[in-house]
Amino acid sequence: MKQQLVKNTKLAVIYQSLYLANLLLLPALSFLTLLYFLFNKNKQPRWAVIHLYRAIQLSILAGICIVIIPFLVIWLSPEFEASLMVMLLYFVTLHAGFVLIGMLNLSRAMARKLPLF
Repeated sequence: MKQQLVKNTKLAVIYQSLYLANLLLLPALSFLTLLYFLFNKNKQPRWAVIHLYRAIQLSILAGICIVIIPFLVIWLSPEFEASLMVMLLYFVTLHAGFVLIGMLNLSRAMARKLPLF
């Protein structure tokens, strides 16, 4: 029983670590690895799958908020310099926020708790 709990914890920690790697280290490769785990979730415990779903949801949300929205604002704005400055500040602030959420969820995975966000 205890060995199964340790395995569940390791899976949840791996999922949350992949989310952080998606933000900080290897964006596309980490996200594809999360999707691979999603398609092979048959024999995984429900508690670990919840961490997997949350990591994928946050990765998609971060991709939309950090990449697509700033690109659209800069592309559609008539004032390129001003929008570039605002979007740079927006990007840095939001990226730091998503990293902090990932660190919080990683610490909750290590403590064998469900993710908050």
